[in-house]
Amino acid sequence: MATERIRFAQVSDIHLMPETGCRCWWMSESPRRQLEAAIAHLNQVPDLRFVVFTGDLVDQADPPSFQCFQEILSQLRVPYYLSLGNHDIDTLGRKGRFNRDQFVRWCQDQFPLQLAPTGYVDYSLAPLPGIRLIALDASLGRFPLPQGVLRPAQLHWLSEHLQSVPEEWLILLIHQPPFTSARQMDSVLFRKYRVLTEQALALHDILASHGRVVAVLSGHLHVPKMYVRDGIPYLTAPPLVGPISALRVFELDVNPRRGILRYHWVNLLELDPSPLWHGLVMGTRRDRWGEIPLRVKGSQSLPLPAAIR
Repeated sequence: MATERIRFAQVSDIHLMPETGCRCWWMSESPRRQLEAAIAHLNQVPDLRFVVFTGDLVDQADPPSFQCFQEILSQLRVPYYLSLGNHDIDTLGRKGRFNRDQFVRWCQDQFPLQLAPTGYVDYSLAPLPGIRLIALDASLGRFPLPQGVLRPAQLHWLSEHLQSVPEEWLILLIHQPPFTSARQMDSVLFRKYRVLTEQALALHDILASHGRVVAVLSGHLHVPKMYVRDGIPYLTAPPLVGPISALRVFELDVNPRRGILRYHWVNLLELDPSPLWHGLVMGTRRDRWGEIPLRVKGSQSLPLPAAIR
C-alpha cells in the first residue's frame, strides 16, 4: 500500500501594522521583517507543498497592512491559505477597517475560496488529492475580542460537509483554540482566549466521527501547545510576531489506512525573552517537536510514541 509524504507549514499571529503603530513591549519591532524572514525560510524548505496562515495576519484590520501582507506573500513559491483571526476584521463598521466581506474578497484574490453557507468566513478546499483543508471563523463581537465561538450553523455545515468527503484526510484551521482537554479547559490563563467549551466539545465530536483528522491548527495564544484526544492532534502555533518568533513545519505520511504526523517549530530570529516569559512561550518538548500516529475511523487508536507521552 503506497504511502505519500506531504510537507506543509503553519504560520500564525503575524500582526502586521504600520511601522509607526503601537505594539506591546514583547512584540517584534518590525512584524514586516519577521514575515519576510519567514517567507525566505519557507522558500528553502525542500518539497514544501503549501502553507497555512491561522489568523491575526494584521493587527488593526487596516487595508495598508493587508496590502503589505499580500506583497510579501507574492514571493512565496508554494500555494498558501488563510483563516480569519480576531484582529483581521472590525465588526463595528469603522471606516478604514476590513469587515468580513472585505476580508473574503481580499482572500479570493489569492486563492480559490468558495464560502460555506454559514454567514461567516468558513470554507473547504482540497490543496492536494486526498487532503481536505477546512477553515472556520470563530471571531466574535467587538474588535478585537479574544473569545472564540462556533455557531450552530457552522457546526451543522461542518458535520454535513464531512459526510461528503469520508475518505479525505482533514486539516482544520481555526484561530482560537478549541481546547477539549480538561487541564486546558480549566486553565484560568487561557479561559477568555479559546472557543467556548460546549462548542469545542461539539466540534471534537464531529471530527471524531469523521475519523481522518491530520490536525486542528490554531494560533491566538502566542504560546505553543500540543495535545491529542481520541487520536486527533490539537496544535496551537508559536507566534511569528513574538515574543518567540517561530513557525511550524509538518511532515505527513498517509495512506488509506493510517497516517503519521511529524512536526517541529523553526525559531527564525533568536530573541532573549525575560525569565518571566521564557517558560511560557517556549513550551515543552512535546509542544516543539514530535510524532503522532493518526487515528482512522473503524481502527483502534495507536499508542503515542514514548518520546511525546
